Amino acid sequence: MDSPLALIVEDFRDLATFVALLLVARGFQVLLAETGRAAIRSAMNSNPSFILLDLRLPDMNGLEVAQELHESPLTEQIPIIGWSVEPPSNPEQETLRLVGIMDWLQKPVSLKTLDAAVERFLPKGLHSST
Repeated sequence: MDSPLALIVEDFRDLATFVALLLVARGFQVLLAETGRAAIRSAMNSNPSFILLDLRLPDMNGLEVAQELHESPLTEQIPIIGWSVEPPSNPEQETLRLVGIMDWLQKPVSLKTLDAAVERFLPKGLHSST
C-alpha cells in the first residue's frame, strides 16, 4: 500500500519543515506549499490524503483556499485541517465547516494532538505506521 500523502500549507518555512519531518518519520509522503495559490495547484495535481492548512498566508487567507478546494470536484473530498495561532470564535467555527475545514489545531500544537488529528481524517486503510 502506498504511503499517505500530506500537503502542508504553511508560509513559515521552519515550521513547515519541522512538521514535514515528523510526518515523514511516521510514514507519510509530504508536499509543502507556502502560498494559497501553490496549495491549490498542488492539491489539484497530487490529490493528497489530507491538507494541513495555515489560515494566514501571504497571498490569500486559508478560508479562501479551503473554499476553492471545497468547490472543486477534483479536491472537494480531501479532508482539510486548519491551523493558526489564534483560536476561531464560535461564528468562525461555523464558517470553517462551511468551507470544508473539518478540524482545527491551534499553534503551537503538540505532537500527540497533531497525530490524532491526522489519523482521524485519513481514509480507511491509509493510516500511518505509528
